[in-house]
Amino acid sequence: MQVDIQLSPAAEPWPMLRDGIRLAEERGFDTAWVFDHFDGSMLGGTTMLECFTLLGALVASTERIRLGTLVLNVANRLPAVMAQSAASVQTMSAGRFTLGLGAGAAPGGPWSAEHARLGIELARTMADRHRRVELTLDELDRLWSPTRDADLAALPLPDPRPPVILGVNSTALAALAGRRCDGMNVRSNHDQLEALVGAGYAARAEAGRDTAPWDCSVWAMWDDALLRADHPHRVRWAALGINRLVLVSLVPLDRDALKRATPEP
Repeated sequence: MQVDIQLSPAAEPWPMLRDGIRLAEERGFDTAWVFDHFDGSMLGGTTMLECFTLLGALVASTERIRLGTLVLNVANRLPAVMAQSAASVQTMSAGRFTLGLGAGAAPGGPWSAEHARLGIELARTMADRHRRVELTLDELDRLWSPTRDADLAALPLPDPRPPVILGVNSTALAALAGRRCDGMNVRSNHDQLEALVGAGYAARAEAGRDTAPWDCSVWAMWDDALLRADHPHRVRWAALGINRLVLVSLVPLDRDALKRATPEP
């Protein structure tokens, strides 16, 4: 099981965030993930760094660690603009990027407050939010195809195409991930974790994609004990087919703890 890290730009200033990711690279974490929020109060902080700007800075500040979005809200940008930003990060990082997508929240809920402040319209129904994810995947296929139309020839073409994963909290999204994506991510303590993972694997098999690479991950709040491969939770997750763990810290992560961290596969 790969072990990743996600630090919060809502809680850590840029120099501290940068140095923390560099230290995670030294300690052997596989991927550093970034949030896609505009308002730091959504994560209990007072500021925020825009995700693609942050990724560009991390590309220049690191050498080996992979980088990714967990997750990019498809409502936040036009799909074509997002595709160009993601292709640029993949090119600048020499193939170290993973694009994590999410369907976003419903209007009126706590996670939609930043959108209301910025005038970003959210789809009202779950079906429409899921449809927006599919349209985004369609646009990635169109813009990133090696046989794309000639009038797209001068747009950035990522080589290789970055893996695309989908953050899921329903069996419908898990099935969509299985059909069309390279992986999925679920909250580790989701009460339907087994069903969601199963739905992703089943849809993948039904689509004839069960021999393709597949990254099934969970995220959990930082806990030193979860760095151990024999932790009971990790044993259970592995038995479900989960092969990646993202450890998240929403508060400034103790650097002594990070210096001691030895993530076990």
